[in-house]
Amino acid sequence: MIRMKIIKNCLPVLLALVLLCGLLVPCVGAADAVELVSPSVIVTELTSDTTLLSSAPARRLNPGSIVKVISLYMLCCACFEGSAELRDKVTITESVLHEDSGFLGLKAEEVLKYEDLLYLMFMDYSETAAYAAAVHAVGSAEALVDRMNAFAGECGCENTVFTNITGAYDEAQHTTGEDLVRMIRVAAQNSLFMQVFSARTYTVGDTNMAISRVLVTSNQLQRSGSQYFCPECTGGRFGGISDGYTTISLSQSEESDMTLIVLVSGALTMDESYADASALIRWTFDGFSWQTIVEAGENITQVSVDLGRDTDHVVAVPAHAVSVMLDNDIHPEDFQREIVIYAADRPIQAPVDKGQLLGEMHLMYRGTEYASVDLVAAKPVELMRMEYLKRLIADTAKSKGVITLLTVLVVLLAAYLVYALTYRAYRIGKKGRNAVIKKRLRERRRLDGGISAVEEPTADEAQIIDIADHMEADDGTGEEDPTILDDLLQEPEKEGKEDPEREE
Repeated sequence: MIRMKIIKNCLPVLLALVLLCGLLVPCVGAADAVELVSPSVIVTELTSDTTLLSSAPARRLNPGSIVKVISLYMLCCACFEGSAELRDKVTITESVLHEDSGFLGLKAEEVLKYEDLLYLMFMDYSETAAYAAAVHAVGSAEALVDRMNAFAGECGCENTVFTNITGAYDEAQHTTGEDLVRMIRVAAQNSLFMQVFSARTYTVGDTNMAISRVLVTSNQLQRSGSQYFCPECTGGRFGGISDGYTTISLSQSEESDMTLIVLVSGALTMDESYADASALIRWTFDGFSWQTIVEAGENITQVSVDLGRDTDHVVAVPAHAVSVMLDNDIHPEDFQREIVIYAADRPIQAPVDKGQLLGEMHLMYRGTEYASVDLVAAKPVELMRMEYLKRLIADTAKSKGVITLLTVLVVLLAAYLVYALTYRAYRIGKKGRNAVIKKRLRERRRLDGGISAVEEPTADEAQIIDIADHMEADDGTGEEDPTILDDLLQEPEKEGKEDPEREE
């Protein structure tokens, strides 16, 4: 277990890194003990956005000059927004001149570059430089305060209110350690901010009233001659106010591939604040490291595959390697693995694509989940198409819905065939009768008038044929007498006989 002694009722809560996706879990390790006096402590690994150590993070504090960290960030943003440029010339006016004008003492009508003002406000604690930069970039200090409060809201800070840009004491101005860390986390992504925040020295060029001057950081964590010097510290800020001293710092180690935000608040003296910050930086870099607890491509389990060509299973592997930051006394083999296959009660159906999601794996240490990772297919599995078609046909034939549909179709087909055969018989009979009628009419005309039997029938004769076609609809009351049709049909053939009267 991580042992830690914090004075003034500090209750430590140790957390460790989870998966590269950024989950937070409690960290239970065995790093060397560290003694602290600050009641509020936060250690966050910036790359993974993971809190490693947290004690009273919501403790309310008056930030003091640490406010300049946020005002510096907003003034750096102005350069990216186009409202200011580093080479802009800014004149110090009477309206921005303050008594606390830093160690270098800026004067009215002195002209400096905007870039110089950024370093002067942060490294030289110059309020004059801060107000001059705010007026130049956004129009006024009040406008910059509005932007700072809006930025705090965007970062999810619920307990932060800014009332000025320099950290001058104001009871209404307050924040918490966790809110400061949220804002620093975002600010650290701005390259210009990091350039100023991490500077150890800076040279202010010649002005119209002074020769060039050299600024040196006041951050004891960055000064090589200080007893609190940490070579990994890349920037920081110290602030003192009535409720204690606060130190916030950024530290980076290429060897361990870690970037830390360390905040200590509530110490009674500057030395205690710096001592706690230095101890935490050293404690974290010495006691924690990145460890790979699951290798990429590692065979985790086999999953059954139905209708797979040349195989009946596929190997499930992690979607990616899993690395977490661990206490150095915890090792990858100490983790338990809980494997969940989504289709555990039945084989999955081929085809299977390489990388297809099959399940997930949870990595546990002493009952606490540190990480989880998706399990995917290591290689593709093709489908046996003929077997698939056979099964599909067999399954379809067993379906009640399909059986019902086929029955209905058979009944409809049988009804159609009966109708078609009946209609065809009717059409054939009617056509034969019409042919007989036409033949009788032509024979009668030939005998009566001596007209050729191949001539077309007259209009009256055509009407008789039409009557034959529509007899079923004729009620016998029209002009045409349907009985003539019967006479024609019953008239005996006279082929080969001659009319005696016509011969005379």
